[in-house]
Amino acid sequence: MRRARIASVATVVLSLVVLQTTTACSRIFGEPIAGATDPAPSAVPAEELARGLLASAAAAEPDADASGSSAQATNDGAAPAGAAVPTDGAAPTDAAPTDAAPTAAAAQDAAAQDAAAQDAAAQGTVSTPWGPLSPADRDLVVKVRLAGLWEIPTGRQAAKRAFRAVTRKNLGEIARQHELLDAEVREVAEELRVPLPDEPNDDQKGWMAEISAKKGLAYDQTAVMRLRMAHGKIFPAIGAVRASTRNTLIRGFAESAAKFVNTHMGLLEGTGLAGDHALPPAPTPSPAPPLTVPEDEPAPSAPPATSLLDGTKESHHSTGG
Repeated sequence: MRRARIASVATVVLSLVVLQTTTACSRIFGEPIAGATDPAPSAVPAEELARGLLASAAAAEPDADASGSSAQATNDGAAPAGAAVPTDGAAPTDAAPTDAAPTAAAAQDAAAQDAAAQDAAAQGTVSTPWGPLSPADRDLVVKVRLAGLWEIPTGRQAAKRAFRAVTRKNLGEIARQHELLDAEVREVAEELRVPLPDEPNDDQKGWMAEISAKKGLAYDQTAVMRLRMAHGKIFPAIGAVRASTRNTLIRGFAESAAKFVNTHMGLLEGTGLAGDHALPPAPTPSPAPPLTVPEDEPAPSAPPATSLLDGTKESHHSTGG
């Protein structure tokens, strides 16, 4: 009898150890996709979730009538009063220069860390009928879903509350297009068995609250600033996945998402309120490209690339190459 109790306790302990090990592995490799034998994950359409978000925003809105605001139009692109310019992606502060050359040990450590990161990414890749699905592929699906979760209610709210007619029109169109994109992302996620979030993240909720608290022209400026900054960040992320993915379904999805985001940036810029404060920092090319020619000098010109190719061929023939 005592042996039977000991065996029963050992079985329970072993089950707990297996459960903890499985949970730890899932945390290491990111959000796992559903197993092949599990039901495909499904997500509620973002436009349905948007109704609840809009209701919450309406309850938190100030009682003052936005239409009676005394806000006056400012120069296009001017930062809204009281709106903090986002710091994400801001240029780093000047750091103290150092003349010390990296040691061989530091170089080896950097190479080891890079190899470890690549190995972790490879281990997080799963097989699908459309090709390997990497962590970056899954991350893009989730990011596009998150974009719709906050931009649909924000666009719908702006279509009613914005101070200027062009803002109401353009942001309402962004909301409408995000409904189409959300249907696409839910379909792709179901095919690839990728779970999707059903509410915006904390940053997005903060942006929504910030926009809802504004009125008059400041409302338009804040909404355009936040939306344009967000689109400017996800656009290169889409391009990176489109260029690197081995999954044909993700490749097509990235192409579609890029078209939507590019259109949305144009709509936001069309309001005349997307100034420098609404744009993320520009990338730093390396090596630096040549400087532009001053205006008081002749404009640079270059021959067609085809003529250079023809000249290369002739040069090869003349030299017997």
